[in-house]
Amino acid sequence: MKTYELLLILPGTFDDSSATRFIKDLENTLVKFNAKINDLQLKGKQQLAYSIKDKKSAFQVIAKITAEPKDISAIKVRLKLVEDLLRFEIFNLPEVVAS
Repeated sequence: MKTYELLLILPGTFDDSSATRFIKDLENTLVKFNAKINDLQLKGKQQLAYSIKDKKSAFQVIAKITAEPKDISAIKVRLKLVEDLLRFEIFNLPEVVAS
């Protein structure tokens, strides 16, 4: 198992309850794909440096997860299908940072 950092950009048009509901759905999705959530943070609404899909503000979600590489591939496929998600990126964390 490897440790990854997952960065998600949610539309600023979400209210706090919508963002919280999205995070619950994300947690369920990650568990479904055998990922262990080590840390999950919802950053507040922030202005974007440039528009993404005509949105000028966004929420950031940062999650540290542990999963198998094959499960990460499945998670990427699933996240690409989420319409409310503006952007996402998954970073492989080196073992030194992960500890």
